[in-house]
Amino acid sequence: MRFHTGIFAVVAVGAIALGQIGISRAAESECKGLEQAACENKGSCSWVRSYKTSNGTEVSAFCRRKPERKKSSEAATARKGS
Repeated sequence: MRFHTGIFAVVAVGAIALGQIGISRAAESECKGLEQAACENKGSCSWVRSYKTSNGTEVSAFCRRKPERKKSSEAATARKGS
């Protein structure tokens, strides 16, 4: 009986973790692949211009999701912990 309970717990935790990964990927893909005009018109997205890294690698321009702002209580906690 203990064995079955342990397996159930592991499966449940794994399902929850995979569900959270799926949610974050869905949020990321909202802006991914948009053209510049569409990206700039979408309030939750931001256009990143192309650039060259310090080692010379060229990175093409792309659209990304804007970072979410922390709620005031979360921001205060983060400052206290720093």
